[in-house]
Amino acid sequence: MIPIEQVVSLMGAGQTGGWPKQAPFGYVNRRDKNSAWIEIDPHNGPFVTEAFREFATGKWTLESWADHAYSLGYRSRLGNRIGRSKWSDIFHHRLYLGETWLKEGDIPVKGSHQPLVDEGIFTQVQQVLKQHDKNKQRTRRHRYLLRGILHSVDADSPCWAETNNKKKLSYYRSRKKINGSQVYYNSKGIEEQLPAIFKSVTISEKVRQYLRKALDDFFAGETEGDGELTRAEARLTKLDRMEDNLQRLFVEEEISMADFKKHRSQIEAERHRLRNTVDVMRQRRNLVKADFEIALELATQLDFLFEKGNFDEKRLLCETVLKRLYVADGRITRTELNAPFAIIARANGSGAVTNGGPFGTVPELLFEKKGLIPAIQQLLILIS
Repeated sequence: MIPIEQVVSLMGAGQTGGWPKQAPFGYVNRRDKNSAWIEIDPHNGPFVTEAFREFATGKWTLESWADHAYSLGYRSRLGNRIGRSKWSDIFHHRLYLGETWLKEGDIPVKGSHQPLVDEGIFTQVQQVLKQHDKNKQRTRRHRYLLRGILHSVDADSPCWAETNNKKKLSYYRSRKKINGSQVYYNSKGIEEQLPAIFKSVTISEKVRQYLRKALDDFFAGETEGDGELTRAEARLTKLDRMEDNLQRLFVEEEISMADFKKHRSQIEAERHRLRNTVDVMRQRRNLVKADFEIALELATQLDFLFEKGNFDEKRLLCETVLKRLYVADGRITRTELNAPFAIIARANGSGAVTNGGPFGTVPELLFEKKGLIPAIQQLLILIS
């Protein structure tokens, strides 16, 4: 089994500020030496506000709105057309309400940035989007467990999921062509291989207990070690002593009032920044530990959940656990798992994870890409 120190090389430098990640369309990133935040983009920000108002009227589809925005000259950071899926992300994003969060799945809190839309307009937009989804469901004949997950080895290309209504066939096809033709895979034949995959990555209770103990040991060691959290707390203690000395010097008239105020202001600014850092690191540590334990619980039930789940539950399970499946000549030949399931599988010595790449990054382990914790919590309902 792989040591947990390799599994959870988590805590890098703590980010402080309102939004340390890349600013979404309509905002721009700002940074100084100690923090990161976002501000309204003077060009794109007002257009995002107008976009919400227009889309709330219900007269636009995502595709027609994407075309309209493009015709008005609005582009992505790379200068490309902003597509319907990206506009869908924008219209669902609560950051435009002025909210923020540590990671996907957290309860949003009020951020330090200025909102671009009010709650009423945002709610109307969600209703319009929901109606669009209902219309899509009425027209779709086939549903696919591996939409967006399957990758063709034959064509070295991601796969589309498509339906031929005339022939009543559903299949995955490569986006790229080989000798002028795309590669087709029968969806039923591919999806019939999934139970064996989920069975192969299911862990035993013994492995689960081992990993839980290793995780506890890791965090206990990190708390006692000379890590960033320890250094930040030590610096806070030192700042308290510095402030006491500053008070003494002022009382003894060793420094002027102006110097006293200047140095005390510097101490307060650094103390505020360090307290934010300590709070974020403690919260992040608790979240990572809790998230990993939830994933461990799920990992002991993967084969059972897939066998007993309905289509929606199986699809959710696929999105939660599977990062990418590689298919060649109709057979799944290689499996990549989302973190932390790849970590758990490797620690278990599972042969299902064959990519042999590095462990998941911190953002992956925190599920920032897909917001996996809500999905995991939904799936755990099946266990009880």
